[in-house]
Amino acid sequence: MSRLTGAQMKYLLAVYRSQKDDNGVRSVDIAQELGVSKTSVHKMARLLTNLGFVSKKDRGRIKLTREGKNEVRVMQEKYTQIYAFFADYLALDEAEALDSTYSFLCGFSEKCVSKLMEKLV
Repeated sequence: MSRLTGAQMKYLLAVYRSQKDDNGVRSVDIAQELGVSKTSVHKMARLLTNLGFVSKKDRGRIKLTREGKNEVRVMQEKYTQIYAFFADYLALDEAEALDSTYSFLCGFSEKCVSKLMEKLV
């Protein structure tokens, strides 16, 4: 798994969750889901495009690339288990569990993340 920041993870997962078909997703839909401005989405889309995780389609739609889909698959498994730990076991509210999950995934070593996931199974 690459070393994405928490913000990059949020945006990449938002594209994944919002992309219903091969046409991609509109920036406004990502902005609405994440509670950010369209400008913020455009900036992050440019960064994620440069990293090879998304591409921009006609009319500005954002689409996961093959590399982006692979990254999300790896990330999603970790995200699901770690989020459940923060939300269910620690009883954090949704927003705090979400922020804590992203902070943990991008702030701790891969070894630490893997060891926690082993304990959660």
